[in-house]
Amino acid sequence: MNRKTKRAMKKKMGSEATERLANQVALFSKLPDACSSCAKEFDKKDVEMIKTWKVVVRQDKVRLFCPDCISKAMEAIDAGI
Repeated sequence: MNRKTKRAMKKKMGSEATERLANQVALFSKLPDACSSCAKEFDKKDVEMIKTWKVVVRQDKVRLFCPDCISKAMEAIDAGI
């Protein structure tokens, strides 16, 4: 982000929200190129993949999961495993 954009955001949203957004944008560069569970390739230019895949961020670790792995995880949670 350039300085003009940052100043405008701080004025509109406040400094705390601006810093949080800047941190999230920085984490985007850490996004993996494949599913963290099954290693299925992720294409950052495919709009359908962007809409359906899930990103999980915990303690500055960025993980990416395909729809198949997410559904398997949800089934396991529902089954009580």
